[in-house]
Amino acid sequence: TSIFGVWGFAYLGGVQYFIYSFAFPRAFPSAIKFIEQPLRAKLRNTAGQLSLIKQVGVDQFLHHPFVLFPAFYCVKEYIEGGTPSMALEKYQANWREDCVVTWKVWVPAFLVNFSVCPLWMRVPFVAVVSFGYTMYWSFLRGAPQQTEENEG
Repeated sequence: TSIFGVWGFAYLGGVQYFIYSFAFPRAFPSAIKFIEQPLRAKLRNTAGQLSLIKQVGVDQFLHHPFVLFPAFYCVKEYIEGGTPSMALEKYQANWREDCVVTWKVWVPAFLVNFSVCPLWMRVPFVAVVSFGYTMYWSFLRGAPQQTEENEG
């Protein structure tokens, strides 16, 4: 509980709020206009659709695998009394499975989030999806994990 409490408050509530509410709108300035368009206009707006794909791509194929996951394993390992090297070893061991599980949930969710949710609704939408995802993530990665370094 403490792992996911700290994680939810610090990373999801702080870092992701900054990313989705400040960084992405600056990096993808046309996204706000795309969000405000009716569905019929969105279907004709190829530049807006490309911006949408770029946002999902940056988030899921850069941010999650190379920032979010290492940060999660470091927080988890710190709370469990481990070392940063143990955290990175677990991150590397789980990287593929973590990405696949995450992409199954978050690619569709962020296609919705970045295409129809107004800016103020992005974080609440993520929070709702995160509720179910975090329960599964806790089942998958909540228990202490043994590594070759700490098995003996």
